[in-house]
Amino acid sequence: MTVSDQLRRWFPFPKTRGDRVVYVIVAIAAANFLSFAAISSFIGGDALNGKYEAGHYFLNNHGRLTEVSESVFNYSKWHARSLFLTHPLAILAGLVAAASKKWSL
Repeated sequence: MTVSDQLRRWFPFPKTRGDRVVYVIVAIAAANFLSFAAISSFIGGDALNGKYEAGHYFLNNHGRLTEVSESVFNYSKWHARSLFLTHPLAILAGLVAAASKKWSL
């Protein structure tokens, strides 16, 4: 069995518009999460757990604070908040797809 055959078995090509919508939503949520994880690791943490103190902005990564500019802090805050939108949408899309009995959980 070739690699492309294995990929087709694991990720069947969506046949209907609804299936394509589910794939796109899940792909966007996955890309958003992976980019958030990579970027927050690179810049030293995230702003949701960070803090603003005396004119200084700090990102937090497991208790380690990293001082950043206001623009980086705001970017990190909004990127982290976007996860609260994309993850529930991906979960909802998966549940709708499973409920349609096209896919099983």
